[in-house]
Amino acid sequence: MSNKNILGYLFVGHGTHNSAGQQQFKTLFAQFAQRVAPELAELAFLELAEPDISTAIERLARRGATNLITVPVFLFSAGHALQDIPQAVSVAAREHGLKSCWQSPPLELAPSVLELSALRFRQAVCHSSPVPICFGACENKLCPQIGLTLIGRGSSSQEATEQMRQFAYLRRKITPVAELVTGFVFAQVPTVEQCLQQMAASTCNVIVIQPHLLFEGELIGQLRRQVAEYALRSPKQRWVVTQPLGTDIALADTLAGLAREVADCGESG
Repeated sequence: MSNKNILGYLFVGHGTHNSAGQQQFKTLFAQFAQRVAPELAELAFLELAEPDISTAIERLARRGATNLITVPVFLFSAGHALQDIPQAVSVAAREHGLKSCWQSPPLELAPSVLELSALRFRQAVCHSSPVPICFGACENKLCPQIGLTLIGRGSSSQEATEQMRQFAYLRRKITPVAELVTGFVFAQVPTVEQCLQQMAASTCNVIVIQPHLLFEGELIGQLRRQVAEYALRSPKQRWVVTQPLGTDIALADTLAGLAREVADCGESG
């Protein structure tokens, strides 16, 4: 009987009732699993969808995994990534006889995330406009028409909040808009409503509301409804809501890289 340790990756998302959001997560997982193969990988949701963490760890155990690396698919470190997921993983790993070894960091300010966020902005603003706003390469010139609001989920964590604000600062360097506001759905200010009020009062002709969220879900649906109301109130402005970051090969590459880096450090430590 072999005593060799077999590594398994647990790919954990927050979870949503939204079927499109679930599918986006599953597609990203499939891309991730290809990149860490032949090592084992299973997906799990923290809440609101199946499989849960315990079920996914049980599947890894049945497939022969002995050691576990958790890969939280989150933008920033906050309560879920720092507490809820590690606690649930610890309990389930003990129950199914796996050694819970390490957890990879969230995406945070990864260049791939910044570039993907900028791509979603360009897709919404430039590619869908009946009258193109940008013509070819803008060469980083300030666009005097566009006001951008980046909306994060929000957290009681001050570190996560500052990370979100730093992300917005770096994003503006890639897409240098005339006005930038960073807002939050929960726990922090400015709120979404305050951001929309500020944009409506601005001199910008085009208002871009960009949810800095990974997947489709209830929060984005609510945001679209709020923006639609402001579009009716301020018809002289063009209001645009971008897609979330969603599924992208660059995200899968980044998550796999973060996970492998943690695994390599653990093996050499």
